[in-house]
Amino acid sequence: MLVLHPNTEQYNALNGFFNNCYKLEFAKDGSDRWIAGLEVLDCKEFEAIHDQLNELERIEYTPIIE
Repeated sequence: MLVLHPNTEQYNALNGFFNNCYKLEFAKDGSDRWIAGLEVLDCKEFEAIHDQLNELERIEYTPIIE
């Protein structure tokens, strides 16, 4: 499954973006990388940052092993 992965600069610029009651918060995957699901690209509340989100690297999700 592909997910979005920001570099440090992108993470600092986008994490916590808030519009209406929608907030973008990156989560860690099993490789300790910040990620967001591709569905944020389709969320109309994130239209203002769509171009920035679309620039994020697409990586394969690493499951968290407990």
